[in-house]
Amino acid sequence: MGVLLALFAVAGLVFWETEGRSKLLMELVVVASADMRAGTLVREDMLTAALIPKDGVLENAFRAGSESEIVGKRTAWPISARQQISSDAFAPEEDYLKKGEAFFVIPAAWIAMRSSALRRGDTVEIASALGDGAGFGRYRLAFVKDADELEVRDMPAGGEALPGALSLGERTDANAMIDHVEIIATKGAYEAIRVYAESALAPSLLLIQREE
Repeated sequence: MGVLLALFAVAGLVFWETEGRSKLLMELVVVASADMRAGTLVREDMLTAALIPKDGVLENAFRAGSESEIVGKRTAWPISARQQISSDAFAPEEDYLKKGEAFFVIPAAWIAMRSSALRRGDTVEIASALGDGAGFGRYRLAFVKDADELEVRDMPAGGEALPGALSLGERTDANAMIDHVEIIATKGAYEAIRVYAESALAPSLLLIQREE
């Protein structure tokens, strides 16, 4: 009887270490197989599966077997190798670049006024701050960044930076101070903004936040 109990104990230990632990405490989720930059179009070979402790799985994480739902999406911000993939990691289709468009920087030296609530995906109207009535149209923000080129994101009280932006009225805290933004525009539209801003002797652009 003692020998049988010992054998059962050994068998139970082996089962726990080989299969039991992963089945009870771990979950198989999709993670990045390599680093991805913001704006990367995801391919199947960029994804793999990994066991993650269940209490560490992101709320909107993709489970193993759902890779087809991710392939073809474009990342909204950088994703590190072995990082979990969640539905919040991708830019909406309306943020994708259309023919003739690109990301263009509006540096801090050009900006006379902007809201501290600006976040990626917002729409801004760019107008002159010099009182001459000049206007340059409305643009979607591709990125809002700090002086270290890191994205400025919403920061809830006592938590880490949120992956997606809050509504305008809730953007009371951020993980960094806004330094510059990147807009989605055509080369011609950006050149008009650049020539005007660089010819001014002081910051000359108003970035006016719009709802649409």
